[in-house]
Amino acid sequence: MPLAQDRPYQIRTAASSDVLVLATFLHLFDESVVWLTSRGLSSQWGSKPLKKDPVHIKKVEKIIEQCTALLATPVKTEVSSSGPAILGICLFSSSHRSHPEVIPPASEPEFYIQLLLTSRFSPSAKGLGSAFVTEVDRIARETGIGLIRLDCYAGGEKGEEGLVRVYERMGFQKAGGLLDYYESGWLGQVMERRVDVRRG
Repeated sequence: MPLAQDRPYQIRTAASSDVLVLATFLHLFDESVVWLTSRGLSSQWGSKPLKKDPVHIKKVEKIIEQCTALLATPVKTEVSSSGPAILGICLFSSSHRSHPEVIPPASEPEFYIQLLLTSRFSPSAKGLGSAFVTEVDRIARETGIGLIRLDCYAGGEKGEEGLVRVYERMGFQKAGGLLDYYESGWLGQVMERRVDVRRG
């Protein structure tokens, strides 16, 4: 991973009330839906824009209120005609928020990454997912939190476990078996990563 001063982006903490948080979430989520659908992977998040679903937007707003938000902005100005020129967003909190009836609780204090989205179309976003995890890790060490968890899509119309492998490369391990969200066949996998609090 390039040194922070060499990256084409900078990561900052944003207040949950910052209008850019929701706008970035919606923009990057819908961008991901287009990207996934174009590759025949619509089973992950469907094929309809989230911006046109007021019910889900309300759920997103509630999650954002309970999370710490990290935004990644380009060092050099990038112009975007379809949304804010922000390269990525990461939401994390002290426990799982969106599906507590499905995700088993942790047995110790944790940071739970509720969402991690990066631009699918900007070259400047390369490596940003790993940088977000590193930043959450840094905050966890400083606050004495020894566990980071997240859950990701583990199914796929092509039988792929792409996201699971991506997070394994970031130092996460599978925690338990596959979870069937909504009993609908949408499979998720909880992943966990230990934090070396002695380095804090």
